[in-house]
Amino acid sequence: MLSLTDRLRSAHYALWLRVSQRLGRVRGPRPEQPAGALPAALPASTRTRVAALVARYGVRFEACYGAPTALANYARLELLDRSLAAFAAAAPLNRVAHDVGCASFWYAAALHAAFRPSALTGFELEGFRRLRGTVNRAERALGYAQGLPQTEFVIADYGAVTRRAGLVTAFFPFVSEQPVLAWRLPLAVLGPQRLFARIRANLEADGEFWMVNHGERESALASALASAAGLVREGEYVDREPLLARPEPAVVSRWTPRAG
Repeated sequence: MLSLTDRLRSAHYALWLRVSQRLGRVRGPRPEQPAGALPAALPASTRTRVAALVARYGVRFEACYGAPTALANYARLELLDRSLAAFAAAAPLNRVAHDVGCASFWYAAALHAAFRPSALTGFELEGFRRLRGTVNRAERALGYAQGLPQTEFVIADYGAVTRRAGLVTAFFPFVSEQPVLAWRLPLAVLGPQRLFARIRANLEADGEFWMVNHGERESALASALASAAGLVREGEYVDREPLLARPEPAVVSRWTPRAG
């Protein structure tokens, strides 16, 4: 049950969301300064795992992004790579892809490496949130998208988006109240039934939905909602040895639309 404090926090966040949506503007791409190289102090095991990804996918994220973002992209790419191996299924390549709740879309390059989409769109409700300095999410997202083919960033509630896709990804979607508040968002944005129904409606008949959740408890809750929306789970992978430490293991699940 939500406390009075939680409800007051939600009202405060709702006010600031409305203000940012009304006053927000996008001044153009704000890319990061490329690191050029990964930190010399990285553990040997991390370097070995990164080298394997570089060899397999032909990527070099540090040539485009700062070191933290580059490492985070390697971690996300490895998560997708290991999931593919666990699912024992072909990657859904060359599809129109949507990513739900992409924040600043810092991992767009990892999605391109893993899935080689024919077009990729990241959707984020709170696109005008300020990051460090005067840069907002949308401006940073445009910077991350520079140089990536057919990639766009859209400020929108995906639950209201009607666009077809052959692949939809969602990294840590909101399925309960406390994570919403932790991310300084109003509880009104929480609508997992509506979200999963929209994902199901937007998917092509042969499309795939890939979802990543924080831990097995959240994954169970999200999976029940996805199933109720008409999606069928085709595989699951629990990442117990992530490239970058996490408080809980990421749980990746792969879904297809239920026939009819």
